[in-house]
Amino acid sequence: MPPRRRRLASVPDTKRDRAPDLRDAVKASVDAMSWLTDSDKALAALAMRQAEEIEKAVDRAEELAELRREFAGDMATLRRLQKLEAQCEVTKTVGWLGPQLQGVLRDLGGTPAARAAMKVDKPVGGRLAQLRADAAGQPDS
Repeated sequence: MPPRRRRLASVPDTKRDRAPDLRDAVKASVDAMSWLTDSDKALAALAMRQAEEIEKAVDRAEELAELRREFAGDMATLRRLQKLEAQCEVTKTVGWLGPQLQGVLRDLGGTPAARAAMKVDKPVGGRLAQLRADAAGQPDS
């Protein structure tokens, strides 16, 4: 007896509110970092660029879904869309760039832990810097 084939029902396409635009949130965060200097401009630009790439991935995925619905019966177009789909993997983009963006923001002092480390009474590497200076025979800085 041949194996029974199961028919899988498609997941319903439920509309949900889109999350706030990451580009706006990162720009607002960077703009609020009053401690940044000219030497931080490249890192701030990198944070903006990463937010842009994440949002572009979301935009491409939405466009892809719309095109799939529009060209549902056209196999040649569907093959082209499958190629585009490989470039529109939002989860992979966010999974790759999200932690990198967090690291850039941390380096800019944009996380609570980074701001705590910036405090004068708790300098970054205080004890470690002193131990290294002692080992090198230099006065601590």
